[in-house]
Amino acid sequence: MTEQRPFGESDHEPLAADDMLSQAIGQWREDTPAADLWPGVARRLDVRTAPRRTRISFTLPQLAMAASLLIAVASGVTWLAARQPLTAVDTQPMVVAQSESTGEVEGGIVNANFADAQFNAAVTDLEQILHSERERLDPRTVLVIERNLNAIDAAIQEARAALNDDPANAYLNSHLADARRRKLDLLRHATNLASAGGN
Repeated sequence: MTEQRPFGESDHEPLAADDMLSQAIGQWREDTPAADLWPGVARRLDVRTAPRRTRISFTLPQLAMAASLLIAVASGVTWLAARQPLTAVDTQPMVVAQSESTGEVEGGIVNANFADAQFNAAVTDLEQILHSERERLDPRTVLVIERNLNAIDAAIQEARAALNDDPANAYLNSHLADARRRKLDLLRHATNLASAGGN
């Protein structure tokens, strides 16, 4: 353990006379200005200071009027927004199942018929193309396609069964149309994939 030195003592050697730092310290002069410079500095500082802020105050009736105006504007905007119909709902057509002339059920609702000739023809054509081109696909891909087609077919059957009980249900009609669209999309994608050689 080293011995502790009293405060102010240094363990450095004094500077030699030919040392550059020693020469610079020796040449140091303390020059004081001939005149007081502070007034010129103060004048420049006053010019650069920001102007004082003015305080704005409102009376209670002015604040009440501003609050009333804010409420009126917000109410008007809300009324306009609520009055306009939703564009997403308007642009999407309502899908309703067509029916054969099997007779009306009570309340003027007719039984739904799901024998859409165009849909069935498209599905049949795509299934024939897929069947003839399936050897070009990887067996695992064929398995995934068949599994998805079976799930979509089950959804179509469930929607049809539910629509037999409630043929005017818009949600069920939309769900059936969506399931049929997914089946066509999957078959189109699978046939394109098979035609391209599975790539």
